Amino acid sequence: MLLGIWQWLSSLRLAPSYLFPGPMDVFRSLREMAADGTLLISIRLSMGRMIIGYSISIVGGLAIGLASARSRLFKETVGSLIMALQSLPSVCWLPLALIWFGINEMSIMVVVILGAIFSIAIATESAIRNIPPIYQKVGRVLGARGFVFARDILFFAALPELIGGLKIGWTFAWRSLMAAELIRADVNGVARILQTGREFNDIAMMLAGMIVILVIGLTVDLAVFGTLERKIRRRWGLEK
Repeated sequence: MLLGIWQWLSSLRLAPSYLFPGPMDVFRSLREMAADGTLLISIRLSMGRMIIGYSISIVGGLAIGLASARSRLFKETVGSLIMALQSLPSVCWLPLALIWFGINEMSIMVVVILGAIFSIAIATESAIRNIPPIYQKVGRVLGARGFVFARDILFFAALPELIGGLKIGWTFAWRSLMAAELIRADVNGVARILQTGREFNDIAMMLAGMIVILVIGLTVDLAVFGTLERKIRRRWGLEK
């Protein structure tokens, strides 16, 4: 239906075709980028940065969230700072990252990590604090202490809510990566398709780039996090 409305509006010629291209023009641009390898290379570069940066964010966010949930001192000091940093758009870190790490891949990776780590930490803390106290008491009675207690009791009890936090972290990381690639003129990636289209005044290419970004985000959400959520909720008896 949306494609039909788009095609109908394009056929009315309310604006020149180079300003408001139809679906076929956009799909033609996608096909051309796929044929010359531009699309595949851009996706591979962006997903490579995303996997590395997001993996580091998960490790750091889980550690910070666990410390914040288990230590009152950590919560009132570092936890307050994390809440403040979460409200800062991640792209604001890019100028500092360029100065600290130079004009290289590391600066983009830092933006991706900082874009996701704080949201994952906050979600982890919230998930652990919402664990029913009876689970923790039973775990201690059965002898769980230290790392074993965190691994076997806290992690699995918080897992259903934690998956939602990881999904939010992925969204923030993906947005951060797209913003960094769009601003950096010296790197290739999915977001650079938009900038290339702007430089050549090619609206069809820009819309094609936006579609690629949306499709990748939706695919990861449904195929990875959607599958995990369904399995965990079914395993925990939260849905049939």
